[in-house]
Amino acid sequence: MRIQNIMRVVGQVMLILASFIMVPFFFGILDEGVFYYSFLITSCIAGGVGFLLYHYGTNTNVYSVRDGFLVVSATWILASIFSALPFYFSGVLEQFVDALFESVSGITTTGASMIDDVSALPRAFILWRGLTNWIGGMGMIVLVLAFLRNLGTGVAPLVEAEASVPRPGVVLPRIQSMAGNLLRIYLGFTFTCTFLLWLSGIGLFEALNFTFATVATGGLSPITGSTFRYADSYLVCIILVVFMILAGGNFAVYQSVWQRGIKEIWRDFEYRIYLITLAIGSSLVLFALVWEAGDANIEHLRNAIFTLVSMQTGTGFAIADYNLWPSLGQMVLFMGMFFGGCSGSTAGGLKIIRIIILAKSSILYLRKAIHPDMVQLVRLNGYVLPNKWLQITQQFFFLYMLIFGISSVIISSTGLPLADVLPLVAGSLGNVGLAFGSLGPTESFTILAPIAKIVCIIDMLLGRLELFTLLVLLHPGFWRGYFTKKEKGYRRFDGHRKNASRLV
Repeated sequence: MRIQNIMRVVGQVMLILASFIMVPFFFGILDEGVFYYSFLITSCIAGGVGFLLYHYGTNTNVYSVRDGFLVVSATWILASIFSALPFYFSGVLEQFVDALFESVSGITTTGASMIDDVSALPRAFILWRGLTNWIGGMGMIVLVLAFLRNLGTGVAPLVEAEASVPRPGVVLPRIQSMAGNLLRIYLGFTFTCTFLLWLSGIGLFEALNFTFATVATGGLSPITGSTFRYADSYLVCIILVVFMILAGGNFAVYQSVWQRGIKEIWRDFEYRIYLITLAIGSSLVLFALVWEAGDANIEHLRNAIFTLVSMQTGTGFAIADYNLWPSLGQMVLFMGMFFGGCSGSTAGGLKIIRIIILAKSSILYLRKAIHPDMVQLVRLNGYVLPNKWLQITQQFFFLYMLIFGISSVIISSTGLPLADVLPLVAGSLGNVGLAFGSLGPTESFTILAPIAKIVCIIDMLLGRLELFTLLVLLHPGFWRGYFTKKEKGYRRFDGHRKNASRLV
């Protein structure tokens, strides 16, 4: 049974997660002299489940695309459940749905919180919140690819299922080495950001946790009130903005920068549009603030850039109460939630590459309406985009807006004002973590009704796993013959094949 392949991979990830859960346990002993047994118990449970799955699983190095969907979905769901247990067992969050909301928000790098006073938490739990952000940032599948080489070359479907969006030029045999390089870049960003924040005057513990939330675009602040405390420190704001922008960019581009120089950033069309949208969005927000205030000052510039970058990259930090801003500024921030960052980044949203593909295909269809016999192809970075990519992007956009609408209707039925509902759903699907109105930057999400919390949990997972990965499991055809016979298209991805296919 191929389910044993899946059990082995998921078991490996659970064992890794169990080791991470022990970090705040030992930290609590060293830092406070307290044994937080909720972490020890959770680690034993996760480790036990991981060991059983690994022990009874098999490793054939052969995975189908359906296997990939199931591995990624099972990994994220189980990781979310286990990550919630320390909050629940300790009583930090008394309702399991609240604990699950907190863990899913961390693992999916959303950054919405059920905790009113973060600063009052034991530091071990603050560290765990930060770690959930950091672990979820690059995706646990990348951790598996980078650390566990015994998976061999049959990992391409796992990457297809986990990747934010397919890109041209990624050849299957290079996946494992690329995963290792991306992880090294991620660790480099983590170390550099922590060091710079520490030099700026932030304590090492806060600097580390702010870094976890920044490089993962997660936004779970280690202090109450997000980053309001450091709003007057321009150096801290600049450091955070720079690393939020870097985290929202394509990590594969940084690998090219390392090999061929900084010019590779501007050569990448998606990255170029990403920077342009950040610049235009910040300018519009700045214009709105200056127009309302009647004068221009450095605070308006700082608030506009920081908040727009935080929103569009899905980080979710706040240094000002944007609920008090003019409607134009709020609308630009709201649109930034949908745009998101680049593919291959830790950011959320629709992703810039999808916006580009939708725009290019729309222009193409308009031209064909005028000239029906015209033959024109959609290109990106010198590659011709297959019609399959255009169709998948259009289908993704339709499903994204459909889920946005359905979620908004369900949450609206709880009595929450529509002006609060729409940003809440956009922030959950886009893994942003910020909202407006009664759920604004100075508030927690504790006022939500249980059904609204459940909808947000589902939306956060759907957004992080790019919709298809979870939704495909609901299709009856996915399970037909899955446990009884070899499916069509069940293939070995051989790293030595001369004509290796590209990710599509």
